[in-house]
Amino acid sequence: MKYIIAIDLGTTHCKAITVDENAKTIQSFKATVNSIQPKQEYHEQDAEEIFQTVLKLLKQSLQSLNHNDVACISFSAAMHSLLAVDENGKPLMHAITWADTRSKKYAQQLRNSEQGKKIYRQTGTAIHAMSPLCKILFLKNEQPELFNKAYKFISIKEYIFYRLFGKFIVDVGIASSSGLYDIYNNCWYKEALELAGIDENKLSMVVSATHFETELLSPNQQPLQLKHSIPFVCGGNDGCLANLGCGSLQTNKAALTIGTSGAIRVTIPKPEVADGNGLFRYLLTDKIYVTGGPTNNGGIALQWFAENFLQTNLIGTNNLNDVLDLAARSPAGSDGVYFLPYLFGERAPVWDENACGIFYGLRMHHKKEHLTRAVVEGISFSLLQILKKIEATNITVDKIHVSGIVTQSEWWMQLLADIFGKEILLNDNTDASAMGAAFIGMYAMGMINDLSEVSSFVNTKKVYMPDNETHIVYNEHYKLYASLYPATQSLNKG
Repeated sequence: MKYIIAIDLGTTHCKAITVDENAKTIQSFKATVNSIQPKQEYHEQDAEEIFQTVLKLLKQSLQSLNHNDVACISFSAAMHSLLAVDENGKPLMHAITWADTRSKKYAQQLRNSEQGKKIYRQTGTAIHAMSPLCKILFLKNEQPELFNKAYKFISIKEYIFYRLFGKFIVDVGIASSSGLYDIYNNCWYKEALELAGIDENKLSMVVSATHFETELLSPNQQPLQLKHSIPFVCGGNDGCLANLGCGSLQTNKAALTIGTSGAIRVTIPKPEVADGNGLFRYLLTDKIYVTGGPTNNGGIALQWFAENFLQTNLIGTNNLNDVLDLAARSPAGSDGVYFLPYLFGERAPVWDENACGIFYGLRMHHKKEHLTRAVVEGISFSLLQILKKIEATNITVDKIHVSGIVTQSEWWMQLLADIFGKEILLNDNTDASAMGAAFIGMYAMGMINDLSEVSSFVNTKKVYMPDNETHIVYNEHYKLYASLYPATQSLNKG
């Protein structure tokens, strides 16, 4: 029996799962990732600390395995991180994550310009403070000494591979979400590089998702106690890999993830160069694309509400279902309470770093259960709004695979079915991004001949069907929800 170890580098946690050649998970490990927030709008992480966490997870995963039976180690990673390093690969700063909005001034200046629109069309990455392009613009203008000192601008995942192998390489999935990569011609995009004030020598060499390295640097061999070379497969970004991991490879099947943030995505063939309708277009492989949109405000918005209004912590506890049980006491539509969940600004569908959260419709009779349900509904409506953008591009979705914290709750899964009016599918493995990395590993090692074969490994554990009467209620509720941001946009302050 051969095994694949898949590492998923998330913003809140790093995970390692081991699957056998039948894609059955036999073990999993998880470690918390610490974030650094020295001031408002800043969200950073220590890349070296994450590297040491990866070594720890790998060591845990390898301990119980015969190393001869490990086919490969494959990687998934969160998108949009940026790290400046010197010629020895030493970080010159903490890594800036997707949640960091310090570069919003440059994003806002660029977003509505003809140049910005052209870059968006060609790179598939919306102009937003999340984008490494905008982060580099910030460094060039606000921290020129650091900018000029940088030998390379890389992501956290690239740093991990550099520390393991001494090479600056980046998979096409991470590259395609940088705002610097031409997704149609598969190369760094000259116009974006010129705007950022860099050339491609300041970036890593782009490789395929199936590219692998085997020659670990000697300092890493002892901690891992490897007895022979094991291929380390580059893999891709967590969003695209989540689609692969849940078997969502047809345009009628979407993949929805709610973790710290959230996203809904559909796999598509190579698109034409055109206005993206506020959606991203990233690469899963050199030929398979994923379109969709991310929300900043997934589980983190519910965590904020639970901590500050219910005095309940959701991280590292079993309190989620207690909070959702409270929400279930309120009727669908929260008895007229609406929650716009833009606590951390917003990416899709509004792309506004200044967007803010709102409770609307409050009356004297409303209680904490109404507000709790409104938060859950607001997060879910935000994802529905993105799906409507996807379907406006001549795509019809009838089934949605779900992964992330939402899968811990039967109630929330049913709520999604009722809001979306579509079948919600729960797979037997909910670590979709990690499973996607495992599938890429299998493909890279020739264990499967084509990625379409992954559907034979994916089993649907349960299907949630929408209740028509509740869906009608939510359709009406959604109309007012969708009007809240346009009605208050002018009030947002920079």
